[in-house]
Amino acid sequence: MATTAIKHFEVSAPGKVILHGEHSVVYGHPAIAGSIGLHTYLNYTALERSGSSASSPPPQVIIEFRSIPFTATLTLDSFGAFLQEVDCCESLQPEAFLEQLRSKGAFPFARFLSPGPVPPVLEETSSKERMSLGSTLYILNRVLRSEGVSSIDSTIFSEEASGGGGFRLSLYSEMSIGAGLGSSASYGVCLAAGAYQLSRILKREATVTQLGEDVLKKIYQWSFDSEIIMHVKPSGIDNEIATNGGLVRFRRGSGVNKIIALRRPVHVLIVDTGVSRSTANLVASAAKRLELFPRTVGPILQGMGGLVDEAIALLESDAAPDTVYERLGTLVSINNNLLRSLGVSHPALERIFTIAEGAGFSSKLTGAGGGGCAFVLLPAGYKELESFRALMDALDEAGFRSIETTVGTGAGVSLSYDHQHHQPQGDK
Repeated sequence: MATTAIKHFEVSAPGKVILHGEHSVVYGHPAIAGSIGLHTYLNYTALERSGSSASSPPPQVIIEFRSIPFTATLTLDSFGAFLQEVDCCESLQPEAFLEQLRSKGAFPFARFLSPGPVPPVLEETSSKERMSLGSTLYILNRVLRSEGVSSIDSTIFSEEASGGGGFRLSLYSEMSIGAGLGSSASYGVCLAAGAYQLSRILKREATVTQLGEDVLKKIYQWSFDSEIIMHVKPSGIDNEIATNGGLVRFRRGSGVNKIIALRRPVHVLIVDTGVSRSTANLVASAAKRLELFPRTVGPILQGMGGLVDEAIALLESDAAPDTVYERLGTLVSINNNLLRSLGVSHPALERIFTIAEGAGFSSKLTGAGGGGCAFVLLPAGYKELESFRALMDALDEAGFRSIETTVGTGAGVSLSYDHQHHQPQGDK
């Protein structure tokens, strides 16, 4: 079958919400997590050559981070040199690269960026720009080399059908960064899937296809490598959900050990505190409490594990919907109080809990806590309830941004070849 030059493709991957199991999952207890209706997107666009004279700009590789925002540019030749001179597949492993990225000094791949001064923000070891561009270039190199691409045939991008001007990768997330919704994992999954598709373009294998199970396994592993760079010791639950979607029971070390068979949709309202936080610091804080009070905190963590299985039994139950909702709400409240006892709440989260309780709903933090997001459990037909309207009004008055979504029913990563770029609301 003849290949056709692909000028545009889009990858999307969902975020996630942890229903139960935050923090206790670190200690080997199970957790429940599911996909949500918020996504990260990667758009690939072949660039048109601007003119044909010797003075025309050379083909470029442009990498856009629209959510930061930040843009980096390499010439196509320097990107090719990057693939030839740096081996992120066999030689440079994620942990070693993370050490480079977090060490003071020049940006590790600075010499491959377009001529001119390196933006000062790339010299800041903890900046979003440095971490985002570093992980992007690393995963691009790792994926392309693992797929047999260690150099670029520049004629691919000099052909009229391919535009002749190189290509642009543009990344955008609907989720707040650092809010506990798995934005970094969905970014890593988009990047891994996009790099895989780029490898097929560079090998002239680019035909319209779906992501098969074998490719999804690769995407999961590459995105896990990206998560190592972002979080040092990820559990794997975030990129599992971003890759495969659904609602799952997950245990650290052994991965997904159950796909939950939902009997009815799980509706939630995700509320963003707008407060950024460090997952690593919050995990360390909870660990300190366990160290100081093992006979108290140990049973709390064990109780969270038991609560997970109680919740799964209800999610798969054929009992009356009202009964299931009421009991799930009770478990949400219990778990939230257990998390509070670990010291991982925040005044902004407490304000959300108070508003939800005042309107008659159960809520809890999701993710590491200390800010980030909370979710409010919603019943079927919630949009018709006066109490839901009161809830929304109170949250809006308090200045919280919220979004309604359904947990665990969406697909994982997807690839499309339509020619419409994803344009988020308000994006110009």
